[in-house]
Order: sequence, then structure tokens, then C-alpha cells
Amino acid sequence: MKIFCTIALPVLLLLPLYGMAQEEEKKQKLMEWKGYVKDLQGAGFINPFDSISSINLLHNRFNARVNFNDHLFARIEVRNRIFAGSQLKQVPNFGELINQYNGILNLSHLWVNEPSVVIHSVADRLLVQYQTDGWDITIGRQRINWGVNTIWNPNDIFNAYNFLDFDYEERAGTDAIRVQHYWKNNTALELAYKPAKNANESIAAILYKFNKNKYDYQVLSGWYQSDIVVGAGWAGSIKEAGFKGELGYFHPRTNMLDTTGVISFSMMADKTFKHDWYASISVLFNSNPSGMLTGNESLLSSTLSAKQLFPFRYTFYTGVVKSFSPITSINISVIYSPEKNTFIFYPAFSWNVFKNIDIDITAQSFFAEQNGFYKSLGNALFLRGKWSF
Repeated sequence: MKIFCTIALPVLLLLPLYGMAQEEEKKQKLMEWKGYVKDLQGAGFINPFDSISSINLLHNRFNARVNFNDHLFARIEVRNRIFAGSQLKQVPNFGELINQYNGILNLSHLWVNEPSVVIHSVADRLLVQYQTDGWDITIGRQRINWGVNTIWNPNDIFNAYNFLDFDYEERAGTDAIRVQHYWKNNTALELAYKPAKNANESIAAILYKFNKNKYDYQVLSGWYQSDIVVGAGWAGSIKEAGFKGELGYFHPRTNMLDTTGVISFSMMADKTFKHDWYASISVLFNSNPSGMLTGNESLLSSTLSAKQLFPFRYTFYTGVVKSFSPITSINISVIYSPEKNTFIFYPAFSWNVFKNIDIDITAQSFFAEQNGFYKSLGNALFLRGKWSF
């Protein structure tokens, strides 16, 4: 009950303010709220002749924002999910796994934790933000996105995300203090600090952005858990194609003279063609890969970091998007690594049925060499409906 009050009380306290704001329609609304309800039905199998495991995810999100004035506002965003199905049994301790968070605030609760049913709530945004033309100061649970690329982000040291987790568009937040200062010509300086109960889980860094010769650049340095981190990134174009890259170097603070540092580097190019075609390619290098991939279970259970964005030393990505109309599109992604000839096929079809109703179909298939044979590690097919309000 304590955690429920922690999550729900700020929302309940702000609801009366929403009624007051309705009386001032011509002015900035005092309170704004929105959200969605999604239902995702998934089926997993090794091959069509094996038994099929299933999962159903009922997902609700509620976002509220209070505008105190033109410069100061607060946000709370709550995520509620109900998982059910036989596929949960394939991930040991799934309930405890999704309920873990190494931040300062305990804003999640595991309502039901059974082998085939898990009910979980979490506030993944809870912040106060102050903005002017030159300053942006945010305190609380927030997303600090320092990444440049679309697929893999070695510079995203505060909250790296799993590219395969397509059902979390907002991406995870982190408990932090962030100060941003802007100058002219797209120049900016950022300071961010994520405290933790364990000092070796804290993150503190500084990021500097600038523009030169029509390219946007950034450099960063700081303390990343038990490592010292330095990094850089760029975004620009070569003729009509976008060209981006990121580099991060992580070195243990206690062994500054040895060679145990980890390099994570990604680069991508993308281009929009005639007739609503879009294509992108990307490559990721990691000097200390984990070498582990567990099939479609990774969608539910994997935890990533800026040091380990994917399990292999070299990973390649190719994606093509085709829009057939303003409301329908297909996205086909392919990921390949020479490590065990790992291959991931990731197609998706999206349909905006009505203004606030979307339907999409997504598949994920994993293949690799094992014991001298090339075989399927797992396949998953998802049907998702979404109603936004």
C-alpha cells in the first residue's frame, strides 16, 4: 500500500487542479493528461512443429503534467502491465526481474507474481523541470538521452535501451539531476548526476555539444559506475545521406595503468528515397563482448548497458521502411554478427486504423550455429492493438 500511495498520491493531488484549469481554456492549461491502453498477444516457438508458448500483455500508461507557469512544470508518468501466459515460465523469476531498479526512489510494485501471471506498476517519470531560453534544469526520474544513432548508442550512459523491446517507446528513465545551458549556434553544455545506494552504481558526467562545418559534434567525460568514461559523437550528412557515429571508452578507476578498458563504437548511415522508401545501415563494435544471446526471451529479460549494447564483437544492422499510405507502413530489419553466424530477422507492419487506434504485427526470428549445426534459437510473433487517449 505504501508504494501505491507513492505512485498514486501525486496524481490524486493534481486532479483538482485539472478541474480549475478547464475554466481557463484560453490560457495555458494548468494540468494536461494523456495515455494509452495496449494489448499485445505473442506466440513463441523454435520451429512450427514444436509446441507454441504464448504471452499476453495488457499495458496501460498514464501521463500527467502540471504547468505552474511558463517556465516551471512537473510530470508523473505511470506504467501498469499485466503479463499472462505460458511464456513467462521460460524466464525464471520474471516478476522479480522486471521489478529491479538501482535508483534512489522505490516507485514500483509487484502486485501479483505467479508463474503464469505477473502484475506490475512503476512510475518511470517523476520530475520537476525549469526552462528558460538558455537554461533547462530537471530533478527527478527522467530520460537522459545522450545518444546520436538510432539503433545503438554508446553515449547513452544513463539509460541504455534494448532495440528489440519495441513495446517500450518511451524507454526507461533514471533518477537524476540534469542541468543544461544553451548558447547560440547549437552549442550546449550539460551536467548530469545519477546517485545510487551503491557508490559503484552512480553515474556523473559532463557533455559538450557544438556545430562546425554543418556537423553536430559532442564530447563527454565522467564517472560511469566503477569506470571512468570518455566519449564522442557526430551527426551530419554526406551528400543526401545522413551520417552519424558514437564512441565510448570505459576504463576501471582502480586499474588506470592496465589495458582492461572497453571500447564501444557505433556508426550509421541513412537516406530517404523517392516513393516513401527509407533505408539505414549501422555497425556496432565492442572490444569485450559477452557472446551470449538467448533467443526471443531477450525481448523480455535482457538488461543492457552502454558498455554492452549487444553480445558480440561485431554486429551489423540493415533496415528498410516503406510507407504505402499515410496510415500504413512496413519496416524490415536484419541484424547479423559473424559470431556463430548469428542472424535476426525483424519485420513489422503498422496500421493507423483511426486517429487514436493503431494495430501492428511484429515478428522476431533468431538463428545461429550451435554444436556444428545452423539452427533456430527462437521465433516470436506479436499482434498489438493500441488506443490512445
